[in-house]
Amino acid sequence: MNKLATNRRLNLSLRTKLLLVSFTLLVIPWIGYQYVIEMGTFLRQGQEESLSTTVRAVSNLINEHPEAFQRQADVITTAKSAKHIYVRPLNSEIVLDGYPRDWEPYLRRFKKFGKNNIIENPGLGQYQRNDFSFVHAMGTWKGDLYAIFKVTDNKVIYRSSKSWRLGRSDHLQIAIQSPDGKFRRYILATAAPGWVNAHIMPDDIDNQIPGKPEIRIEGKWQETSGGGYIIEIRIPLNMIGNKIAFAIADVDNRRTRILKTVIGTAGTRHIDELGTLMVPSPELEKLLQGLGKENDLKTWVIDKNRRVIALAGNLNPKSIESKTFLSGFIRTLIFNPPSKGYQDKYSAASVLYGIEITSALNGIPKSTWRKTRDNRAQILSVAHPVRYNGKIIGAVIMQKTKTTILSLQNEAIINLFSVSFLVLVIATSGMLIFATRLSSRVRRLRDDAEQAIGVDGRVQGTITGSLAGDEIGDLNRSFSDMLERLGHYNRYLESMASKLSHELRTPIAVVKSSLDNLDRQNLQKDAQPYTDRAREGIDRLNNILTRMSEATRLEQSLQNIEQELFPMEKVVAGCVEGYKLAYPDNRFTLEIDDYDYSMFGVPDLLAQMFDKLISNAIDFCANETVITIHLSKIEQDVTISILNQGSELPKEIQNNLFDSMVSARTQPADEVHLGLGLYIVRLIVDFHRGLVRAENTQEPAGVKFTITLPQRFDTKRSGVFAIPKPE
Repeated sequence: MNKLATNRRLNLSLRTKLLLVSFTLLVIPWIGYQYVIEMGTFLRQGQEESLSTTVRAVSNLINEHPEAFQRQADVITTAKSAKHIYVRPLNSEIVLDGYPRDWEPYLRRFKKFGKNNIIENPGLGQYQRNDFSFVHAMGTWKGDLYAIFKVTDNKVIYRSSKSWRLGRSDHLQIAIQSPDGKFRRYILATAAPGWVNAHIMPDDIDNQIPGKPEIRIEGKWQETSGGGYIIEIRIPLNMIGNKIAFAIADVDNRRTRILKTVIGTAGTRHIDELGTLMVPSPELEKLLQGLGKENDLKTWVIDKNRRVIALAGNLNPKSIESKTFLSGFIRTLIFNPPSKGYQDKYSAASVLYGIEITSALNGIPKSTWRKTRDNRAQILSVAHPVRYNGKIIGAVIMQKTKTTILSLQNEAIINLFSVSFLVLVIATSGMLIFATRLSSRVRRLRDDAEQAIGVDGRVQGTITGSLAGDEIGDLNRSFSDMLERLGHYNRYLESMASKLSHELRTPIAVVKSSLDNLDRQNLQKDAQPYTDRAREGIDRLNNILTRMSEATRLEQSLQNIEQELFPMEKVVAGCVEGYKLAYPDNRFTLEIDDYDYSMFGVPDLLAQMFDKLISNAIDFCANETVITIHLSKIEQDVTISILNQGSELPKEIQNNLFDSMVSARTQPADEVHLGLGLYIVRLIVDFHRGLVRAENTQEPAGVKFTITLPQRFDTKRSGVFAIPKPE
C-alpha cells in the first residue's frame, strides 16, 4: 500500500478531483461572455442602421416642409459663421440677482472670452490675461433672452455720479439688429453694485452721452470676492432681430478714465460686425418634438454654412440600476459604469464640424463613431443632407452614445456572471458535499477493513454490510462477505496446527512403540541403520508438531495470564547467567544502566522472549565474537538491545521478519526451524504493548534487536498503573 502511494505522481483526494471537475463549469460563463461581446457588436451595427433610418426619415420630413427650414435659414446671412450663436432654451426662469447658482445646470454653455476676442485696444498697455477676461452664457425662457457675464477684472471702475458719459467706466455694451432691421446700441453702467438699466446710445460712435433709459432691458450687477463682477441681464426677444453682440469694456485708471480694452462676442460698432443669432424655431421644434422625448438622442439641424438652426434632445443615457446585491457587487468589482459626466465638444456649439457633416453637405450620408473630449464615452454621429428643389440647403445630424449598448452589454455580462456564480457555488457545494460523503464512506470502509485484519494477517473483526444500493454499498457488502469467508478459513488454519498435532500424535506414538518393540528384537546388523533413521524421523516430526503448537498455546495463554510487578534487570541478569551455562562455547556481555527497571508484566514470557532472541543470535553470530545485551531506559520505557556480530539480515525480509513462518536461514540445519521463534517474540512484545525492531549494524558488522517496553502499561486493564514506591 505504501509503495503504491509512493509511486503516484499526483496524490489527489476524491473531493479535490470532483472540485476540479466542477471548475469545468467555468466554460459556461466564458462562452456566454463571448456571446455577449458578439451581441454588443451586432447591437452597435443595429444602432447605426436604426439611427441612419431615423435621420433619413427626419431629413425627408424636413424636405416635405421646406418652409420651416427656409424661414430659419433666411434669417441669417451667408457671411462667415464663426460668430453665429444658437440660443438654447432654459429649463426654468432665471432669477436676476447677480449670482451664478441658477446657471449651474448650464455650465457647458459657458464660453470664455479673452485675448482672441479683443475688439478694441487703444494701446495703453499689453493685454494680461489675468487682468481682464470674462465667461458668458445665454438662454431663452418663454419670451425673454437671459445672459450672464462673469468678469475677471483686477480693477473695477464704477461710473462717476458727476459725469453723464457711460463709456468712462467699466460697462457692458449691447448691440442688436432690431426686428425692423435697424442698428441699436445700449450700454449698462452703474455707480454701485445693484440693479441696472440699459441706456440707448446715439448712432454717433464717439458720442458717449446716453439717450433715454431702456427699461425693458434689466440687469443686476454684483461684485465677486476674487476680483471682478457678475452681470445678469434679461432682454425681451421681440426687441431682437437676427443679429446681436455683447462686449465688456475695461477702464483701469480712476483719474483719467481712459478705455483700456474691449472684449466682445462680436464687434459692436457696426451692424455688419454683429454675430448672427438663432433662437429655436416653433415650426422646426414641432417637427423634432417627438425625437426630443427619446432619451440619449440628440438631433441637430444645420444650414449649408454649418450653423445650427434647430436642436432637440440630449445625450443623457438612462443608467441601469443593479437589481440584486450580488449584481451590484460584481458591477463595482469588475466593471466601471458607463460615464454620464463626459465632456462633449458639441454640447454648446453653434457651428458644427466633422467628416460626417462635410460628407452630408456634399450630398453623401455618412455615420462615424467619435470619442468625447475626455475619452469617457463614444458617440455615434449620423448625418444626412436636406434638399430643396434639388439643392442641398443643410443637413440633419443625429447623435447617440454607446453608453446604452455598454449598459445593456455590461448588465448582460453581470447577470451572466451572477447566475454563473450562483450555479458554480451551488454545483461546487453540492459536489463538495457529495464528495465529502463519498470520501467519508470510502475512508470508513478502509478503516473497517484495516481494523478487521491485524498486522499479522489475522482476521480480528467483521464489516457490517451496508444497505446502500450504490457501488460503494456493493463494495462494502463484498468486503463483508469476503472477510466472513476469510475469517472461517483463518480460524481453520489457526486450528489446523492443534488438530494436526492431535491427529498425528497417535500414529507417531504407534510408530515409535513399534520401533521400540523392534529394538527389543534381535535384528540383523544391516537392519539397525534403518530403524535408527526411522527413529530420527519420528523425533524430528514430533519436534515439528511441538513447535507448531507452541505459538498457538502461547496465544491462548496470553488471554488469561496475570501480570505482576517485578524488577526487569533481575530477569535479564538471570537469563544471561543461564545462557552462559547453557552455551559455554559463546561469550555474553551484559550492560545495565543505573535506573529503576520495575515494571508490570509477565517475567516468564519475557524470559521466553529472551530465549528466542538469544537462540537466534547464537545461530547467526560469527565464531569467537561476543553477544552484547544492553539494558537501558528512555523516559518511561525500558529498552533492551541484543547485538550479535555476523551475517546481516537480507533486505527482502526486513519488513516481515517477525511474521509467522518467516526465516532468514538459507542453509539446511540439523534442527528444524519453522520461522516461529521471532513470531513468538512479537506476540510477547505486543502483549506488553511494546515495540521490537531489527536492524543491520556497520561497526561491528552484524544485527541488532531492540525491544522497547512501557514501564507502566497494564495490558489486562488497558490503562496505566502507578508503580508503588518500594518500602
